[in-house]
Amino acid sequence: MREKKTTNYISIRESRKIIKYNIKQMKYYESLKRAKRAPEEYTTVMHDENNIIELDGLKTCFFTDAGTVVSVNGVSFNIGKNKIVGVVGESGCGKSVTSLSIMQLVQAPQGQTTAGEIRFNSDALGYDEQGRKLAYDIAKMPSHEMYNIRGKDITMIFQEPMTSLNPVFTIGYQLDEVTMLHDKTATKESAKAYSIELLKKVGISMPEHVYKSYPHELSGGMRQRVMIAMAVSGHPKLIIADEPTTALDVTIQAQILELLKSLQKQEGCSIMLITHDLGVIAEMADEVVVMYAGRVIEHGTAEEIFFHPMHPYTIGLQKSKPLLSSDASKPLYSIPGQVPNPINLPDSCYFKNRCRHCTDKCNGKYPDTVKVSDTHSVACYLYADDNNGEGGEA
Repeated sequence: MREKKTTNYISIRESRKIIKYNIKQMKYYESLKRAKRAPEEYTTVMHDENNIIELDGLKTCFFTDAGTVVSVNGVSFNIGKNKIVGVVGESGCGKSVTSLSIMQLVQAPQGQTTAGEIRFNSDALGYDEQGRKLAYDIAKMPSHEMYNIRGKDITMIFQEPMTSLNPVFTIGYQLDEVTMLHDKTATKESAKAYSIELLKKVGISMPEHVYKSYPHELSGGMRQRVMIAMAVSGHPKLIIADEPTTALDVTIQAQILELLKSLQKQEGCSIMLITHDLGVIAEMADEVVVMYAGRVIEHGTAEEIFFHPMHPYTIGLQKSKPLLSSDASKPLYSIPGQVPNPINLPDSCYFKNRCRHCTDKCNGKYPDTVKVSDTHSVACYLYADDNNGEGGEA
C-alpha cells in the first residue's frame, strides 16, 4: 500500500519521478488504443440484456505533473432501455468524465481509462451459443472501431452550445456531415433533405433558412436545438446530455427539456442526463445516480432519491436547493468542508470530514455499497449493519 502524503508540496526528485511514471503510463494506454485487436478481445456479455449500457468498476485517471488524479474511481451503474438516468453531484465529482469515458473522448494522452468495463448492448452482435446477449466493451475497444459507434449508436449533447458548433461551417454542412459519415448510401441531396427534416423535428422555424446559416447567426436556444438534431440524426440508442441547459435562460431550458423528453419517446432511446439542477432531475429522470469525489454514493429511482434520501451528502444536496417556501431571512444551506484532494485520496470514506454523523467506523476502509431495496443502494456506514436504518440530516 502506497504511503499517503501529508503535504501537497513535491520536491524536484518527486517531480521527475512523477513525469517518468506519467510518460510510461500514457505510452502504455495509448498503445492499447492503437493496437489492432480481434473483435473477440473487446466483445463481452451483457449481465442484463434489458440494459443499453453497463458501467462496471470504471476508473479514469489524469496523469498530471502533480500526480495521478483519479477522476472516476470504480463507478458502476446501468442504464436500461428507454430510460432516463440522471447523474448529479457537485462540480468535479466525475460526472462529465464518466460520460466522456463512455464516448472515448477523455482528453488524451493525459486522460486515460485505466480499469473497468463499459458494456454496450449492440444489436449488430446478436447472441452467443449460450443465448447470452453479446456487447462491446468500450473500455477495451480500439479507437478506429469506436468511430462506428460514436455519433451513431451513442451520441452526446455537449454542455456549451455556444462553442460546440464549428463557427466556420454552416449548420447544414455540419448536419450533413454526420449523415454522410454514418450512412454510406446517402447522397448530398438526401442528406440535405434529412437535415431539414431534423431541424423541423426539433422545433426550429424556417429550417431552410437555418440550414444555410452560420452558428453565430443563431441564439443559444437555437444552437442547442441544432445540437439535439445532430444527436438524434443517427437514431441512437443512447444520448448523453451533459448539462444541456446550463447556458440557457429559464424559459428556453423548459423548452429544451420538454423537447428531449418527447424525442426520447419518439426515438425509443435512453438518455444519460448530467446536471446540477435537482429540479430537472425530478422532472425528467426515471433513476438517479449521485456521485461524490469520483464514486457513486447513492443510486435509486427518482422517488427514492427525492422522498427517501439516505446518504448524508444526498440529503445535503437537497437542503442546499432554494425553495419558494424557504425563509428569505436565513442564508441558503451549504455543505461544510471541502472535497478531498483527488491526487491523495484517503482509503476511508471521502465524505467523513464533512459529515455530522461520522462514527469510528468511517475511519476504516471505504464503505461497501449497501442494497436498501431492489432499486436503491447507498455507500455509507450508517446502513452497513441495518439495511432499514434511517439516515440523519447532513
